[in-house]
Amino acid sequence: MSTAQLNASAPVLSPAVGYGIVLGMGLGFAVLMLGITTLTTRYSAHSASESSEEYTSASRSLKPGLIASGIVSAATWAATLLQASTVCLVYGLSGPWWYAAGSSTQIMAFAQNAIQLKASSLIPPALNAPGAHTFLEVIGVRRWGTVCHLSFMFFGLGTSTFLTSQLITGGANTVNALTGMNTLAACFLIPVGVVIYTLVGGLRATFFSDYIHTVVIFSIILAVSFSTFATNDTLGSPSKVYDLLQTAALNYPVGNAAGGSYTTMRSLNGFVFGVVVMVSGSVYMDQTYWQRAVASKASTSVKGYILGGLAFLPVPWMFATAAGLAMISLSAGPSSPFQPISLDHAGVVAPAAMTALLGKSGAILLLIALFLAVTSAASAELVAVSSIITYDVYKRYFNPHATDKEILRMSHVGVIGFGLFMGILGVIFFEIGISLSWLCGILFEHRFCTGTFASAGVFPVGLAIRSRRAKKSGCLAGLWIGFTCGIAAWLATAKGYGGAVDVTTTGGVYEQLAGNAGSFFIAAIVSMTTTFLFPANFDFETTRRKNAFQPEDEETKESAAQDADHEEKPLPEDLKDDLAQDSETAHGVQVQNDAPDAVLYKDFVLSVWLTIGIFVVLCIVVPALMVIPRIWSKAHLLLQLRLLELTSKQAGFTFYIVLAFLWTFFAAFVVVVYPLWESRGALWQLWRGILGDLALAH
Repeated sequence: MSTAQLNASAPVLSPAVGYGIVLGMGLGFAVLMLGITTLTTRYSAHSASESSEEYTSASRSLKPGLIASGIVSAATWAATLLQASTVCLVYGLSGPWWYAAGSSTQIMAFAQNAIQLKASSLIPPALNAPGAHTFLEVIGVRRWGTVCHLSFMFFGLGTSTFLTSQLITGGANTVNALTGMNTLAACFLIPVGVVIYTLVGGLRATFFSDYIHTVVIFSIILAVSFSTFATNDTLGSPSKVYDLLQTAALNYPVGNAAGGSYTTMRSLNGFVFGVVVMVSGSVYMDQTYWQRAVASKASTSVKGYILGGLAFLPVPWMFATAAGLAMISLSAGPSSPFQPISLDHAGVVAPAAMTALLGKSGAILLLIALFLAVTSAASAELVAVSSIITYDVYKRYFNPHATDKEILRMSHVGVIGFGLFMGILGVIFFEIGISLSWLCGILFEHRFCTGTFASAGVFPVGLAIRSRRAKKSGCLAGLWIGFTCGIAAWLATAKGYGGAVDVTTTGGVYEQLAGNAGSFFIAAIVSMTTTFLFPANFDFETTRRKNAFQPEDEETKESAAQDADHEEKPLPEDLKDDLAQDSETAHGVQVQNDAPDAVLYKDFVLSVWLTIGIFVVLCIVVPALMVIPRIWSKAHLLLQLRLLELTSKQAGFTFYIVLAFLWTFFAAFVVVVYPLWESRGALWQLWRGILGDLALAH
């Protein structure tokens, strides 16, 4: 075996590099975000320090390109890059595909929730809450009572807590793995810079950091992809990679895959993993996604989510395919220059590949990207949890008539408090031995524990937001029964397959499938059955009257108190006359939609058909075609374009890689170039303001 071997389990950088990035880059990034926030405040009409609406919802003014960029950033956690590469090692190229396809269609499905919060006339499906800041506010305004509101809040905050635990623990473990930096120090130092710029800039600063993070992510994707398939001395082309993968299949075959091959979609475990991804429901219960729906313009909210879903696809697909297959190819046999990565250390595939392809600079580049992934997602969670604390706890239960200044002050308290909680939570998980692998499900992302927890809320929340017929008792029962059944199925499967319930057995793929599917389907059956058999008849005029900064009047307070534990009732006819007045601006913030409701309804219908169509293509049609050949060939692009070749052995590894590159270029344009183009007017205004101040200074 070659002496120039990579020990993937050992840190490839010094602890000084870790401290330098966490401290230096963290604070430097905070200073940059503070500078951008200062410029925005001075040269635009938006000031996060003067308006709670701007602080928590970016004045509901963000355009689709920036929304799409923010969605990609929010979905690209540190675990996304690490675990997507891991499933490539474990399942071959089927792992990244299922990861990408399942996650992307979930994001696009969320577009309907975004538009549901915007349409303000009585049109099917007749929902609107233009002034809502959280999905829990809509549930609260439905007058489902305190028990229902607190139950959904428990799952909403619980989902954020699980995701935050993955953020900090995963970020700290990654920094430690790459540099040897003290894990406890990383747990506390990582949130510092995030809290600083989030505290000052609010949600708009989060979107700015999202954009920078997305630019770095796509730079890394292109760098590792071109190195693997074009420039690397050992690899350098799809043809060479393919040949080495066949050698690797002989020496280190994939379990439960056709011929042990890395170039096949016939992987049983890979398919099970795909199902786990598709039934995971953390998107619906994660307030960060709702926050982006709140911040978007009504006329472009669907566009932002559809573009975001399409643009996210190459992140786990292209990156993991390039990094994972590169590491497999570079360690294909005894004469290869690098040692093979064992399944026990499968989580280091991404950093090992970056180091093997690009040297220490590659490891540094990945570390920067992972750090930005942690800080960007942490910033989004800070604003999300702060919004829940402010609007669903403080304003609803303690100070219903809170002024704008009081709301803003509570938002700041929420950011600081949850920031401290992030660090403490990371230390607790580290001390009790809960690692990133367990949190992510032993080789997977947040699909097992968070999925089991959050999947129970998908249908109850969806019905509450979308349907006037949603039954309070059915949705509440579905939430808790689904969650209970999911936990029971998860633990019972762990006991049945592993013989014990411990950290190792609870993270297996079949255990995840049982837990996620149990929560998802039982909750769906209970909530939908009760809604169908005993439908309510809620008038969404209540939610349409829920506008920014509008305190509850005495009639609403009295009615809410009387109906707290009863089914919702239609509003009197005279309240409907207030709709036009309620749609006006509040405290200088535009609450009225910027598009006619008929147009918004057409957007809703379009998003439904697009989501269904893309799901069918990505998760059914394409995999069905890709499993026709038992093991893929090296087919070139021109051969693959012949339809008959699809039914032969020529599955087309080369064509697959070319397609991944093309999709990556499209996604990079959407989330890197397009946001700049659509904001060219604001950027020009900012530049003119700076030049004007410089001229006055002289």
